[in-house]
Amino acid sequence: MPLGTTDIGFINKNNQWVMKETDLASNHDNQKIYWMECGECQSNYGANGCDIHIRKCPNCQGGVNNSEVK
Repeated sequence: MPLGTTDIGFINKNNQWVMKETDLASNHDNQKIYWMECGECQSNYGANGCDIHIRKCPNCQGGVNNSEVK
């Protein structure tokens, strides 16, 4: 069975994977922040659950940096 975009271990088309769900609320209604890791450079960053499928690494792919999320 395929993983959903917010499932731990999901990897998107930009080689970004979901490491864990946080308890932090997203700036989108009914969303949480998820901790992501880049499969290219191993940088970690926060992402809105609804954005995981399109996220790019802020370090090596020009994506948005949510560095305050840990």
